[in-house]
Amino acid sequence: MAITRFPKMNDAAEKYLQKVWGCVLIGGRSSRMGRAKQLLTDAAGKTWLERIVSALLTRVPDVVLVGAGEVPAALQDLRVIGDAEGAAGPLAGLAAVMRYKADVSWLLTACDMPLVSAEAMDWLLMQRAPEVTAVVPYNPDTLRHEPLFSWYDGQCAPYVETLLKSAEQRITRLIDCPGAVSPPIPSHLLSAWRNINTPEQLEQSNIW
Repeated sequence: MAITRFPKMNDAAEKYLQKVWGCVLIGGRSSRMGRAKQLLTDAAGKTWLERIVSALLTRVPDVVLVGAGEVPAALQDLRVIGDAEGAAGPLAGLAAVMRYKADVSWLLTACDMPLVSAEAMDWLLMQRAPEVTAVVPYNPDTLRHEPLFSWYDGQCAPYVETLLKSAEQRITRLIDCPGAVSPPIPSHLLSAWRNINTPEQLEQSNIW
């Protein structure tokens, strides 16, 4: 499958967008699902990972995959890097891409969020500002923050590294990073933050 990248824009807009790269975490064990979530397919036979990468590439110039998960043949040309050594979980993946390329910010998502959309990304990226180090949205349905579909600027890299050295390596702690904001997700965009972890959730989701 050929990957469609974002359309040509004027120089100013393109320069601005190129400060953001996409990252998809594919390192989870998928133990609750029983099979690799990034390889699950939609009604058209496209893998979840392909759906997410295609969506990201409408808004960012490049995408990096992080983790040891299997990559479908259609995405073999994408960069794949390992999690940060000595750490585990999503925080290790975020640390890895921040170390890999320090001069961009990261639009991060997980491979079990197949409904990530361009509209949701537009809203997320509109929350950025020079003084903002991270945009970790708040989900009014679940009453939780959503660190696995968020935006992280390089300014929060030192805080990420500090968390990696702590006993509590939870990516949810990034809401405490100085300069992080947690805007509530608009109701019409909530489906983009829906993650599916078990066969039961998949069966009940009716997403296609």
